[in-house]
Amino acid sequence: MEMHKFEKLFVNSAFCSFFHRTLIFPSFFRFINKALAGKALEIGCGIGKTTKLLAEKYSKLMITAIDYDKEQIERAGKNNNLNNVKFQYGDATKLKFKNSSFEYAIETNTFHHIKNYSKAIKEVYRMLKKNGIFYVMDISKYCFIWPFRIFFPPESYFTKKELIQNLENNGFRVEKSKGNLLFYVAARKI
Repeated sequence: MEMHKFEKLFVNSAFCSFFHRTLIFPSFFRFINKALAGKALEIGCGIGKTTKLLAEKYSKLMITAIDYDKEQIERAGKNNNLNNVKFQYGDATKLKFKNSSFEYAIETNTFHHIKNYSKAIKEVYRMLKKNGIFYVMDISKYCFIWPFRIFFPPESYFTKKELIQNLENNGFRVEKSKGNLLFYVAARKI
């Protein structure tokens, strides 16, 4: 699902960038707690602000960054000149990659925008190499209270526990998780 205008304005704002750079991503990087190298897929890259943070932190990681919103992808391509990143349009529920294409997949606050996020999980599993790791950062359904959900309407509601169950039902082994409202999960393809 594409975000509506207000949500897109907020997500693309300088405030949101500052918030990600100073609070959210440092915590996410501490959660990952290792150097990443190889090939990674970022799901839901928007205009590339999160991609830039990932590319700066993991310079040996070749990132393919996708988003469902063609306008966002177009902006990402124009605004970023990152050597280790390729931006392209993509639907997380119908990935256009061969089986076992990536060592890592990274999802940052995107699954709540996907009505059938379980199908996206299956696609991530398919395109990850054996022992590949899926890093998830998302928001619990308990954050989407009124009036927040009016301005930021999700397509899917889930808790960390429900997402973990979905990952495990689709063949992943969850190695660790952290947080409740904003949460992180690391799951390995076995």
